[in-house]
Amino acid sequence: MNKKAQVKVIASVSMDIADHEVRIEKLSADDDRQATVRISTWKTGKILSEPVMLSEEQLIELLHKAAHAEVVSHGFAGKLREKIEI
Repeated sequence: MNKKAQVKVIASVSMDIADHEVRIEKLSADDDRQATVRISTWKTGKILSEPVMLSEEQLIELLHKAAHAEVVSHGFAGKLREKIEI
């Protein structure tokens, strides 16, 4: 994403994990580029630079919420399944 472009949050979901909020957001820019997804961790309303640490169950739940909130596309699960099937 162009750093000069104005970033807009189109949709977002979050989960509280321990004393942090884990958030996944669908972002758009003023230019014509495709929307992107940001996964971040927050504490007391401020984004943190530390890594997001999730169990598999927490990751599944976050992606489940993201699909229902249209943060990721309806075809996301199918595309993921295609990538991981052997």
